[in-house]
Amino acid sequence: MTFSVILSDPERSRRGVEGSHYNLQYTMLNFLFTQTPLAFLTQSFWRDEAFSYFLAKKNVLEIIILSAKDFNPPLYQLLLHFWLKIFGPSEISIRSLSLLFFWATLYVCFLFLQEIFKFNFKKSLIYLLLFLLNPFLLYYAFEARMYSLFTFLATLSFYSFYRKKYRLHLLASILGLYTHYFMLFVMASQLFFNFFINKRGRGYEDQTPNNIIFKPLFLFFPWFIFILFQKNFFTTSFWIQSVRFETLVNLMGTVYTGYDGGYQLYANKITLISLVILLLIVILFKLRIKKNYSDKRLLFFLSIWAIGIPLFVIFISLVKSIYFPRYFIFSTVGFILFLIYLLERVRGLGRTIAIILLIIIALDYHLIQIKNYQKKDFRKLAQEVKTIAKKDDPIYVSSELDFFTAKYYLPDHQLFIYNKTYAEIPDFVGKVLISRSDIASSLPRFPKKAFLLKSDGTYNIQALY
Repeated sequence: MTFSVILSDPERSRRGVEGSHYNLQYTMLNFLFTQTPLAFLTQSFWRDEAFSYFLAKKNVLEIIILSAKDFNPPLYQLLLHFWLKIFGPSEISIRSLSLLFFWATLYVCFLFLQEIFKFNFKKSLIYLLLFLLNPFLLYYAFEARMYSLFTFLATLSFYSFYRKKYRLHLLASILGLYTHYFMLFVMASQLFFNFFINKRGRGYEDQTPNNIIFKPLFLFFPWFIFILFQKNFFTTSFWIQSVRFETLVNLMGTVYTGYDGGYQLYANKITLISLVILLLIVILFKLRIKKNYSDKRLLFFLSIWAIGIPLFVIFISLVKSIYFPRYFIFSTVGFILFLIYLLERVRGLGRTIAIILLIIIALDYHLIQIKNYQKKDFRKLAQEVKTIAKKDDPIYVSSELDFFTAKYYLPDHQLFIYNKTYAEIPDFVGKVLISRSDIASSLPRFPKKAFLLKSDGTYNIQALY
């Protein structure tokens, strides 16, 4: 026996409208999570994010000790440790911690615009778009690493330093030092500003005491002593390449977009962007109107934050390279404020054109990021392996770079790095969480089989007979 349902024309129309609404909603959601920066919120983890997760899973004492042996201080991992307990271990929940600090950074920028630039509420919101749409800040707002937290704390330190909110400065600076070692350059830049602009005998008032800067450094000193006793901390392998002439040429574009050389076809474009921004700065300087003391003081402060620190690190890197674009994400905030300072010295159509140009550069780079900076879809690979692998089948990775990612997505399987010695594994891939027992030099014997995951996203099933 069969049944059939005949829909009246009104009913058929109603169902059709509901279907079209559903399709429209699906299309909009699909667009948001594939063609906008939200794609970075939902995509698979990459190795650094997976490493963050596994380090944060340790107890508090282990996090502190292991961080001292790794390349970054422990604050982000400690915060993530408690965040995991509350919100769980999904990619979105873990990345949401960085997103929280991105919004906190925007709030401090808003305070900077209102209290230091003295903008009204409407103008502050308009300029806030330059921070909200910035590809550098937005990319790391969706990554489970310490960079968004570091940006927030560095920005808060600069803001409270200039506003002479010393208790807030102490808190932001000490927390920043325990988040990323480049916070030392933030403190050094503030000392430099004090020495040349805010010192007595040069006609400037309201000197900021140097001990305000030395206090957080003093509180950071115990950690510095602690890491000195960690074996091989200063002799471990490193991934940073030497600076080149292009590094200096592309500096403006790098600070504004966060370009790290990962997409080589963009190399010529980043040079053009740098030259355009440099030309814009020169034009805005020529059109500058106000020339009073407070303007000069603020201009110098922003110049050190935005350009002085990156230039200083490039100079150091001529001897020992420590230049790495993502480490300057805090300078991006200062750079945008620096550009806003110059924009405010221009009236009428020129300012509007300059703002539109900066937004176009940001949106263009967003499109490049979304298309070319997608992380490998390890989640899809893991789901495929899960459907055919038994629980006692070990998982091998051909590259140590995939070890933590595979461990995150395949938690029910034994995991090994295949055909490498422990000595061959570089420290910067998170070696502090890799033991000698995680290395496998041979395949299991049949009927047991191993799934060998390759760096290109494919896998083989292998065994010894």
